[in-house]
Amino acid sequence: MPFSVFYSLTLTAALTTWSPGPNNILLLSNASKYGLKKNLKFMCGIWTGSFSLMLLCGVCTKALTSIVPGIRSAMTCIGTAYLLYLSYATLKRLPPGEERDTKEPTYKMGVFLQLINVKIIIYGLTMFSSFILPYEGRPLILLLFAFYLMFMGALGNILWAFAGNVLKQSYERHYKGMNACMALLLVWCALRVLGIL
Repeated sequence: MPFSVFYSLTLTAALTTWSPGPNNILLLSNASKYGLKKNLKFMCGIWTGSFSLMLLCGVCTKALTSIVPGIRSAMTCIGTAYLLYLSYATLKRLPPGEERDTKEPTYKMGVFLQLINVKIIIYGLTMFSSFILPYEGRPLILLLFAFYLMFMGALGNILWAFAGNVLKQSYERHYKGMNACMALLLVWCALRVLGIL
């Protein structure tokens, strides 16, 4: 693969995975509520799910592209509904001291989020079909690129979670406004998934 293509792949990956999306907004929200340490299992779940999807995209891109229209529309509906549910749950979230029966983010939640995250699925399909497969097709190279694409997303996740951890004390004082902002960002993500924005 020429360096210019690798550079374009890296820039596209950074812009895609470091922008607001379901993973990053939830990490910001959860880190502001629970702190960075209690968010690690959730992040590991996100990374496991993301790496699994990148592998699947890398190995099966040619086969999947012939059936993507059916998969994409179904995943778009499921993903949009889930994002709107997350938006509502975020808006209704109480400050840390007042919540009852809340669940800390878990590893399984992180993995599940990836399975319905249309942004990550389309990201993987696009990166492999546009940047990687025209130049490389060896299994070991595809494995390394799957890891690289997940790693780029992980860097963005860490940045957003760190920002949430820094904002923890502010969240306790201004939780309604911050919840509303995060809920609106999730609605924005849902509208982007639908292609409205």
